[in-house]
Amino acid sequence: MILKFMNDDEALRVAANLEKEGFNFYVSAAERASNPRTCRMFHDLAAAERKHLALFEDIRSELPKKGGEPWGDEDEMVNRYIRMLVDTGVFTSPTKRERSLKKALSEEEALRIGIQTEKDSILFFTEASRLCTNPRGKRMFKSLIKEEKQHLTTLAQYLLKLRRPTSK
Repeated sequence: MILKFMNDDEALRVAANLEKEGFNFYVSAAERASNPRTCRMFHDLAAAERKHLALFEDIRSELPKKGGEPWGDEDEMVNRYIRMLVDTGVFTSPTKRERSLKKALSEEEALRIGIQTEKDSILFFTEASRLCTNPRGKRMFKSLIKEEKQHLTTLAQYLLKLRRPTSK
């Protein structure tokens, strides 16, 4: 039960890690993109993730040294899903992450990975916004849910356009 033992500091640290991984992925995807529009979209997403990372780190710096009391959440299904995210790679080790960034991805694969990562971030931020006791952290999580949904929409719409055959 990962959320049961998590506190505000831990949640903000995990969120910062999500944003850092998102930033690294989007920068890597932008570097590999052959289409200038795709490159620009990935760079824009990377810039948003970097901004989010800085905000989470700023909020963490204001927390008490112990980071607060554990949340004590009992939602077993959510806890299992968050544990699965931890165990299977959303919160990857640096070595695993470096290998995945070096792997050749098609534009469609990069979009799919971005879509799934945004979905996972939305889930985590939703639960963290519900449980966070720090008022600024709670507001931050709620605000970022909206932004991550916009990122998800941007990626999904781009994927749909990519799949449509071009008319001549």
